[in-house]
Amino acid sequence: MKKGLFLTFLILSITQIKAATCIALFSGDWNSAIGWSCGSAPACGDSIVIPAGITVTISTQQDYSACPSNLPLKITIYGTLKFTNGNKLKLNCESIIYIFPGGTISPGTGGGNSNYIEVCGDNYWNAASGPLSGPACIPPSTPGCGTVLPIELINFIGKPNNGFVELSWLTATEKNSNYFDVERSSDAFNFTKRVTVNSKAINGNSSSPLDYNCIDNDPLSDVSYYRLKQVDFSGLFSYSNVISVNYSKAKNIRFVIYPNPNMGEFTADISGIENNHEVLLLLRDSKSKLLYQSKFYTNEHTDSKFQIIPDTKLVPGIYVCTLIIEEIEYNVKVIVN
Repeated sequence: MKKGLFLTFLILSITQIKAATCIALFSGDWNSAIGWSCGSAPACGDSIVIPAGITVTISTQQDYSACPSNLPLKITIYGTLKFTNGNKLKLNCESIIYIFPGGTISPGTGGGNSNYIEVCGDNYWNAASGPLSGPACIPPSTPGCGTVLPIELINFIGKPNNGFVELSWLTATEKNSNYFDVERSSDAFNFTKRVTVNSKAINGNSSSPLDYNCIDNDPLSDVSYYRLKQVDFSGLFSYSNVISVNYSKAKNIRFVIYPNPNMGEFTADISGIENNHEVLLLLRDSKSKLLYQSKFYTNEHTDSKFQIIPDTKLVPGIYVCTLIIEEIEYNVKVIVN
């Protein structure tokens, strides 16, 4: 009887696990909790996002094959997922890896079969295959694995303005191009269309640069993620890299660390805080260990600059300095040489 009750409780506990969206905040190790927006290393059922310009390294075995079938992992790569020698990524059934244009799975220092990716017991990639660049999916038969459009995108930029977010992009060439959908997300995974912009290319074809711009006149109050969906006249489409725009942060708060990199002592420059607020400054290492904290009210300081000198000398590595104000966190990566 007791065993039956325990088993029932265990099953209920597993089925009630809440999956999270884990976005890589900066380049680092897969297991580093501080490197993910969800505050922990990825777990069963999580949606994992590696933004453009960020490299996440798998330096130890990552085995999710025993995760419940109703909690698959969804990994979206706009940056780089890199392996070091002899390490594997094993995913449970129904798990999916999306590699978007500009994204790459890199064998790193591995060779042959030393590094590989497995889904539901099947091996879909190993180091001998070399880098796997987007657009691509694992498994390759995944529905919605987009086709690359013959559009050369030079850049895609977003910046906050007075009451709206301004978005612009530049194409070098276009072929059979019909229109662009500008899509927005709060978690860098689930996107919805905000604006449609028609191609400027005559009959969809251009061999010279074309510039585009539009606005999001109702931006999210915190971080918004944007991407372009490029659609041609035959209905084929692909996605650009994802960019982020922090509307509230850019509008109100300036949080800068300098010098960065440094030798273990640095200054936090904080400005744009209206009225009097309680401010908390924290410094943590790559394992989330708290090394420094300071709490104060903004009216106690006439200067916006605060020197941070930890009690213990910092060893070379990557740290995160956090500013907390009105329960909102702002994080800056700090590099100590």
